[in-house]
Amino acid sequence: MPRENDPFARLTPPQREAVTAEDQRLAVFAGAGAGKTRVLTLRVARMVDDGVDPTHVLAITFSRKAAQELRRRLWNLGIEGIRTGTFHRTALELVEIYRTERSLSPLSLLSDRRRVLERLVEETPSIHHTMASAFLDTEITWAKSTGLNPESYARAVAQTRRRPTLGAQVVVDVWSRYEEEKTRQGWIDFDDLIIEAARALEDPTFAEAIHWRSRHVLVDEFQDVNPMQFAMITRLLSPAATLFCVGDPNQSIYGFNGADPSLLRTLDRRIEGTRIIVLDANHRSSPEIVSSAAAVLPSNSGADVRATQNSGAIPELVSSVDDFEEATFVASKLRGLRVSGRSWRSFAVLARTNAQLVLIADTLKANGIPCEYLAPDLARASDVRKPVDLERPHVVEEHGDAVALGTFHRAKGLEWSSVFVVGVSDGFVPHRGASSPEANDEERRLLYVAMTRAEQELIVTWSARKVADETSSPARRRSPFLDPFEEALSILRAEQRPVASQQGVHHVTKLREQLARQREGEESV
Repeated sequence: MPRENDPFARLTPPQREAVTAEDQRLAVFAGAGAGKTRVLTLRVARMVDDGVDPTHVLAITFSRKAAQELRRRLWNLGIEGIRTGTFHRTALELVEIYRTERSLSPLSLLSDRRRVLERLVEETPSIHHTMASAFLDTEITWAKSTGLNPESYARAVAQTRRRPTLGAQVVVDVWSRYEEEKTRQGWIDFDDLIIEAARALEDPTFAEAIHWRSRHVLVDEFQDVNPMQFAMITRLLSPAATLFCVGDPNQSIYGFNGADPSLLRTLDRRIEGTRIIVLDANHRSSPEIVSSAAAVLPSNSGADVRATQNSGAIPELVSSVDDFEEATFVASKLRGLRVSGRSWRSFAVLARTNAQLVLIADTLKANGIPCEYLAPDLARASDVRKPVDLERPHVVEEHGDAVALGTFHRAKGLEWSSVFVVGVSDGFVPHRGASSPEANDEERRLLYVAMTRAEQELIVTWSARKVADETSSPARRRSPFLDPFEEALSILRAEQRPVASQQGVHHVTKLREQLARQREGEESV
């Protein structure tokens, strides 16, 4: 039905194709700034306009916040009744229905696995690491998400060259005792929800009933799907069901949770009849930010994104003697960029870890610059721990006028006019824990995500030491990912330099060839 200020009229041709295509199975590769949430929302709206019963539509997201945002946008379009929730919320509903229909005992959901692991660690004299329970929690999530159990874990770790912080045998020992404790108490944890839901859908009678209810399945951020979530999705699909998913393999940054971007890249081969549509236009960032940020991606990323915004400032790469000088530079630069009428909330400072932001926050406050940390995302299983009204959208809390401080991970999905990406030294980017080629590639994608939060200005910084005193602070080197980034900046500067035409073309060509050789060298390592 026609709507005032018709949002469909503002779609680009590729976006319109994604929204209106009649294919039964569609995978939309939507790069940074491509408008994926808009496309997903209008895809649902188009389906409802075409007569699809909203109660037969299931939209799965990765966070409660994303589910709320989708419901809000649909509400603004006058659409209600869509079932929207995280993977864990969807799995919980499936498992509860299954158990109720078969007169099985109600679920006893373990809300805080880490507390149980802490007790088990205390009972293990050989474990001395202060963060042991956190490492174990993450490792168990990765293992369960990839379909492993304590018996198959050690072999899988050896095959994938994964190096768990506490050692594979310690993980197997504690994990086995944890599973025994769960069995005694009759618990299941959040990772078990996905496994149990996928298992329930193997029951033909149950699956048939669910297929009737969920005839149209949509999945957001598909690049972060892990193998067990993928199994749940495929079993949700009847032969007649439609599937629409959006994501960007170059923004897959949750490998520690088992995310596998190849599931999206190869979806047309994994689910028969799936067609891929590529949204390759970045409507957020300047061309200079788009091209330089793409340089940090793995050389096999296939990234070929074009910018639709006007040309802007060339990004900056700044080195400092130590962290204090770096923080002081950020404060000074912020003051210089803030012109009359411009709000502080148009700026963000992003770092790989929260610890790197402490000195930044202290320095900004000392210079009279308001700042606040980004609120924790309503992330994995948050709508299971605290159920929400699945129909009416919730109003997003407004924050004060302050510079945003956040980690690369937390900044995913957000944007600011000007972004500082700080602390980009080796050991932080890539993180020292990234021990495999796959983990190293993910660190590249994570830096790319941080850089592409910027609309108009991008400033990347790093420091040579924590403190200037050489005797107490070991020297650092900048992230190796900044080498191709710097080359990209050189190309941009050369293209803008007022030199003789033939000489300029020759210089830019040499720089591009040098960057290409560098990328090829990285690929062969």
